[in-house]
Amino acid sequence: MNANLFCSCHRLRRAGRVVTRLYEHALADSGLTPQQFAVLASLAYDGARTASELTERVGAERSTLTRAIDRLEAAGLVETGPAGDRRERRVALTGAGRERLVQGVAGWRRAEGTMRHAMGPERVALLWELLSEAEAATTQYDPEKARRARQARSGVLQGNGGDGAGEEAGAESGATARRP
Repeated sequence: MNANLFCSCHRLRRAGRVVTRLYEHALADSGLTPQQFAVLASLAYDGARTASELTERVGAERSTLTRAIDRLEAAGLVETGPAGDRRERRVALTGAGRERLVQGVAGWRRAEGTMRHAMGPERVALLWELLSEAEAATTQYDPEKARRARQARSGVLQGNGGDGAGEEAGAESGATARRP
């Protein structure tokens, strides 16, 4: 087995691509991508939201979601307007967006059914639980705090008499610097 298959990131990305293709195929008749479907579904469920709120709700990168919103707006499926903060825009579902969402629901249900049939409902529930745990574990990671901890372990913050440049580079790469 290829060693990179033991990497959680690789396995999640690989599974994500395969599952995304399943949903893309299932949603093709509606003309929606899985992400566009998620945006429309969120707006239908939660009502109008700011782009930042949608980014959090959908779990997308801000730039990716901005492009999705722009495409949905160009297609007349959402409308945007000013929000309380001048830097934000409020996104709302249009009547055409609600109709397109209804068209997409049948495909989405087929994809969900495929997953449940292939894995079983209990395993799908377990998958969701594990993915939520993985997401929570990684969002708690503070890169700055981890960098300071690596520096402390390497002696940079303990004043080992050096300028710290070599140790800091070693700490950043994950290596532990040794004191003379």
